[in-house]
Amino acid sequence: MKQFLTTGFILFFILFCEILFGQSNWPKIYYDDINAPKLNFIVSYDDGYLLLIRNKPNWPRNNWLIKTDVNGNVLWEKTLGDGVNVIITRGIGMNNAGSIYLSGSYGLVGSYTDPYVMKLNACGEKEWCKIFSVPGIHNISPALTVTPDGGCAVLLYRTGENGFVDRNCLARFDKEGNMLWKQCYNSQDSLLGNEDCYNLILTPDNGFLLTGFCIYADTVHNLGWGHPYYIKVDSLGNFEWETIPDKHGINGFGEGWTTVVSPDSNYYYSSISHYYYYSEENGAAPALLKMDMAGNVVGIYDMAEPDFFGMLYDAKFINDTTLVASSAWGPEWAGWPKAVIIDTLGNMLDEQDMLENDYLARIELTIDNKYLFYTQDIDENEEFDAYLFKFNQNLESDTVYTQPFVYDSLCPYGIVSDTIALDDCGLIVGDREIFMPKNEAESEVKIFPNPASDKFKVQSPMFEVGVCSVVVYDLFGRNVKKIQVPKAQTEIEINTIGWVKGLYVVRVIGQDGMMGSGKVVIK
Repeated sequence: MKQFLTTGFILFFILFCEILFGQSNWPKIYYDDINAPKLNFIVSYDDGYLLLIRNKPNWPRNNWLIKTDVNGNVLWEKTLGDGVNVIITRGIGMNNAGSIYLSGSYGLVGSYTDPYVMKLNACGEKEWCKIFSVPGIHNISPALTVTPDGGCAVLLYRTGENGFVDRNCLARFDKEGNMLWKQCYNSQDSLLGNEDCYNLILTPDNGFLLTGFCIYADTVHNLGWGHPYYIKVDSLGNFEWETIPDKHGINGFGEGWTTVVSPDSNYYYSSISHYYYYSEENGAAPALLKMDMAGNVVGIYDMAEPDFFGMLYDAKFINDTTLVASSAWGPEWAGWPKAVIIDTLGNMLDEQDMLENDYLARIELTIDNKYLFYTQDIDENEEFDAYLFKFNQNLESDTVYTQPFVYDSLCPYGIVSDTIALDDCGLIVGDREIFMPKNEAESEVKIFPNPASDKFKVQSPMFEVGVCSVVVYDLFGRNVKKIQVPKAQTEIEINTIGWVKGLYVVRVIGQDGMMGSGKVVIK
């Protein structure tokens, strides 16, 4: 009898431990005591998660960048902003060195905001930031992507010389903060208008694909209909193609939200809302749009019947033929958001309800092939809370990990929770960065001939001010040439024989740092 009781106690203890340590603590809720809508998130290099949250939905004075462990528990927090100006951070990315890139909008309360981009090192400390200034126009940066050189490309909305015309622009930075190029894209199709892009990805050829929405004129019915819209550019930002699905037909209406590349790098798959204007349903369906690498639409696959609302918002490939996605459909406004698993023809394989609201989630895959859904809810006080769900392959809440993990190993010391203000940011007007020298002449840098073949010359009045250096960087941010300029010398010549053809950044650096810069093309 004693042995039986002992054995029973042991079995009970094992079962208790399994319940205690194997149970799920998902979803996680962040800042549930204040009004805090979610923004964006990524998985960190150390398998933790980086989440962006803003303080209040309208005109927020600060955002938060928080780092969590694999169980969603907060490790540290950075407050972004000065508490006075408006800041909304939408783009986030991380390079192989653990540096964090952020982009969004920043400006005076009740006035116009300007896009910004900022780089933090692996310890969460600001290395550099840039602000794109277009006076009198409200503009933003909705997305960014990290590039193979460790830099980033930033999607910009209305930041060209004519902001109301140049609706979609792209700026490319190396990891040192040099703006390598900035391009704006305006369609030559006179029937297209109101084109807005929200999503940016790196393509297999190291170019970029922009995803969004446009209005295309229906000359038969004398109306304009919404269509998904895609712009493909090369690695230097040069326009390659645009796609407006079924622009003259009746089956390609809708709105594009996000796009991913297939694992074999042969197709683009875009999450869209598929609108039905000329049908009995007269509604929308969540759908998957497939394009080849030249922008030709292969198919549009509805994953539910058209209804009052239908939207496929974000999707990620699990394997060659299957995606996990965030979606909603139904007779209500947005139905209920769901976590779904679909194949590449839009067929539903599995689904799981999340929160009973109309807010869809951003998705990331973890290192152990689990699924993260980042969304939000609004409580009885009409205040937002950020939610992070983690599902296993069966769309069940994941269990708690009890094994030890090492976080932030690329930072040599402990990361503290503090505030990062957008001060000392470089100001970019048009496609040039404006420096703040002691006098206007100091920022002038002349480079000729440009383009150059085997050599070029650099002239600058800063050479006469004091000892300074001319440093040349290639497209990947590597230092390819550095010349110390003797005092009072007005011009230097740089030999480029053997250099790779392409774009280079020339910077004049004095004892107090950057004094001016220019660009040269080697042909």
